[in-house]
Amino acid sequence: MTWKWPRIALFCLLTCFNHGCGTPSTEMTTLQSDDDNYSIQTFRFKSFDGAELAAKIFQPKPGLFSGPRPTVIFANSWGLSESEYDGPARRLAKLGYIALSYATRGFSTSDDEVNVGGSSDIRDVSALVDWLEDNTEADIQNLAMGGLSYGAGIALLAAAQEPRLKTVFAISGWGNLEQALYGQDTMRSTWTKLLVGSGQLVGRIGQEVRENLMRLRRNVDVDKVRAWAAERSPITYIDQINARQVPIFLANSYQDNLFPPNQMRSFYEKLSGPKVFYLDRGIHASSAFPGNFGLPNDIWDETIRWLDYWLRDINTGVANKAPINFRIGKQSELYGTFPAMYDKKVDLILKPLNENSNKNDKSEAEIAASLAISGGLDSGATSGAPLLGESLEGIFGQAIKKHIKRIDMRYAAVYESPVLKNGGRIRGSPKVTLYLDPHPSPLQLVAYLYDVDTKGVGTLVCHGVFSRREGQNDASKVELDLAIAAYTVAKGHKLVVAMDTLDPLYENPSSNQYRLSLKRADPEATSIEIPLLP
Repeated sequence: MTWKWPRIALFCLLTCFNHGCGTPSTEMTTLQSDDDNYSIQTFRFKSFDGAELAAKIFQPKPGLFSGPRPTVIFANSWGLSESEYDGPARRLAKLGYIALSYATRGFSTSDDEVNVGGSSDIRDVSALVDWLEDNTEADIQNLAMGGLSYGAGIALLAAAQEPRLKTVFAISGWGNLEQALYGQDTMRSTWTKLLVGSGQLVGRIGQEVRENLMRLRRNVDVDKVRAWAAERSPITYIDQINARQVPIFLANSYQDNLFPPNQMRSFYEKLSGPKVFYLDRGIHASSAFPGNFGLPNDIWDETIRWLDYWLRDINTGVANKAPINFRIGKQSELYGTFPAMYDKKVDLILKPLNENSNKNDKSEAEIAASLAISGGLDSGATSGAPLLGESLEGIFGQAIKKHIKRIDMRYAAVYESPVLKNGGRIRGSPKVTLYLDPHPSPLQLVAYLYDVDTKGVGTLVCHGVFSRREGQNDASKVELDLAIAAYTVAKGHKLVVAMDTLDPLYENPSSNQYRLSLKRADPEATSIEIPLLP
């Protein structure tokens, strides 16, 4: 039952986007335009190896926009079609752009199988550029590429390997595919199942992709998966991107649990050319999706300002703003760098709230030195119901709340900060540091950061996860980065960190119950670093 409603919704969405693709044809088919300023045509493009890809092109009328035109290539999101970007394409065509949207291999009516940004996908981009150069008024000196999610990842990979791309925009994409799928040795099982299920429903997933996802789930041949993911990670090609100083526009959402903004942050910080990182509320791709239908949309407004600056030489102000944009409701907070906020971080030693339930097993000295919990059982602390809880928080602003006393402290280590008399603004990624005693079993730790009011009710700010696939014979230090957040803590509230061993979003490395001890004595007490601004 857990998967029934997302599958139904996904099927309806994909059916909507794929409706009207028509029978495959090698001929151009002209569609009726809702505006006399441009024409719309669908066609099947023959790529370098003869594979045909479904495509759609919006071209301004020559009488209104003559001569070479700035051009944008859109690559589809996972499971969607060449019609996905009709809204932004129409906007661009009215401004005099040529906009070409295509369905990557294995999706819609495009030939071949899905291979997740492999060499064929990137060679397709170069072949598309050749076609535009030969068959349209595209200004190849002013050419951009981008997309959402899957299309964003492919665009970033193409930026490294196709020198004719002047700029790239990537919305809800990945910079490091290994971190996105398997960050901190933890597989995001809910989102991975959704990807595989939807891909099988509306696409043709290649055998290599299926095998690697299965390896992740079974924790076998993980080095093979890492190599496969590295080949498809834009961060692997950072030197090539920087050598050309490609201007890059990045956007991710705080509640995105498929391609979390943390993994994109590491890519962003390695870029040496012009760059922007736009962060807003939402789950995966949700903040930009309305704009795909032509509805008013902030993220597409920002994207088009970026394109106008780089491709049309219009001063839209993007070059004069600080590059990191934390979106808070309808307002923007701009920062120069992420490390600048860490210069103002607050270090808090956290006080454990757990009562010692294992006094019969340990001496008083051992009790004072460590805090033990039972792993493999749910404490009640959670990131929310998979997909549903994320959607309520990220799209509708319905915060995930938990009374701290209702967290079962037999199964979770719970720590609180002193009262924050002045409150503060969390802008960035908190980091929890803890020290583990040796443990014979694999383990998973999920850390939840709550803003707790005077009544003891906690509002989930963000969370992070860490897994070990094997036992550890020695004591160890763990530094756990939580998700990037933009959250304001009220005056007089406390911060609470609850750490348990299960969350429905993630694949659990152990199916057994186990004991887990966290050191509690200074200087090995659990602490948190928070980018907290006044």
